[in-house]
Amino acid sequence: MFNSQVNNQNWIFQLIFMLLVAILVFATAAIAIPVLVVSIIIVIMISVAVVVVVRNFRRQVMWNADSYIYGHNIDCSKSTPCWIFPESIVFDKKIGEGAFGNVFIAKINAKVLSKTMYAKQSQFVSDDVKNDLTVAVKLLKDGANQSEFDNFCDEIDLMKRIGYHKYIVNMIGYSKVKKPLCLVLEYMENGNLLHFLRNTRNKLRSTEETQSFMSTENPKNLETVKLIQNESLSSEIITPNDLLNFALQISSGMEYLSSIKLVHCDLAARNILVGATKNVKISGFGLTRKSDENLTYLSCKSRRLPVKWMAVEALFDHMFTSYSDVWAFGIVLFEIVTLGGSPYPTVSDCELLPLLKSGYRMDRPKNCSQPMYDVIVQCWNEAPLQRPTFTELRKLFEEIISRGDSYISFDIDEENSYYKVHSMSSETSDILKKELFKAPGVETSI
Repeated sequence: MFNSQVNNQNWIFQLIFMLLVAILVFATAAIAIPVLVVSIIIVIMISVAVVVVVRNFRRQVMWNADSYIYGHNIDCSKSTPCWIFPESIVFDKKIGEGAFGNVFIAKINAKVLSKTMYAKQSQFVSDDVKNDLTVAVKLLKDGANQSEFDNFCDEIDLMKRIGYHKYIVNMIGYSKVKKPLCLVLEYMENGNLLHFLRNTRNKLRSTEETQSFMSTENPKNLETVKLIQNESLSSEIITPNDLLNFALQISSGMEYLSSIKLVHCDLAARNILVGATKNVKISGFGLTRKSDENLTYLSCKSRRLPVKWMAVEALFDHMFTSYSDVWAFGIVLFEIVTLGGSPYPTVSDCELLPLLKSGYRMDRPKNCSQPMYDVIVQCWNEAPLQRPTFTELRKLFEEIISRGDSYISFDIDEENSYYKVHSMSSETSDILKKELFKAPGVETSI
């Protein structure tokens, strides 16, 4: 649009030049000096007037473009309790990269944060805090096009809709007015749950190997072994009860999302973040939709589908609801129980579809109790309405934890296939996309 307006301006200048040439030719042919002088004066006056108009027009176009890109739907005359301007942020290091921007660890002055609505809701800062606080900041990349800007604003609007919840990664603030455009989120020190679980499994294995070696070589060194274990069992090492607490916290967060009519559509351990005190929060809202929207995915080249976390009705009928999120929660429970095991490790995405339709479900891991496995399998019921709700799951885990029952052990069989093969990428091949979107009435753009 802007380029076409500039082209129109160039055309005006060309027209003025042609008019000037025509007048000069006419005046010369008439050999009338007075006419020539008057003509030149008229042309100069017209040229000056046109230049002034064009300059004002260009200024208006440039201002409108800038205000649209950096202030779309924003009233800049008054502040909002969730604005955070970039000059208040001190960036540290890059920790991630998304489709339209990068994620950084950053520091923000506590006084700035204390004025935001989200900080007050979450008690993220208190009035007596004086030090800078650590946050995660998503930055819109330089040179982002209008579509990327719209997606960035959609994410901000979604986070505003979600609001505050204890087990959701909350938005602290944002800036859509000044460069660089940014979204400020809570920072979770221990990264995503999948890596956290796998790191924990590796440390447990190394601790067991150390204990076995030390005990065999010299029983007197058992005290040294205990010291090593105590050093390892810090906040990064978890207990079976911690695993149950993870399940409780995730089910509580998902219960909240369901209550505000949102469908996550990409619930997985990789999209759960772990804090310093072994608290977990749900993140990864790139595919999240309102439950009253058309939740049929239309294929596009950049769309990523988390096939091995998708319910049968999502795979075959393209229906995404809170119940399909419950199915994905069952896969998350499998990831938690196995300390980061890969679901369906020996099954390709294309092979998975007919297997699930035939009734196939993953076997019970050896370290998973039968009652816990029963909960997981209930989440994988082919009939969506026969699956438990997140409210029922939250209450169930509260009851399990209060009873102190042993539902999970750390007696892990490292030779199992789901420890040998990492989960395949959730990016779906074109072949599988064609299978997923063969249903009548579903348009594709593969």
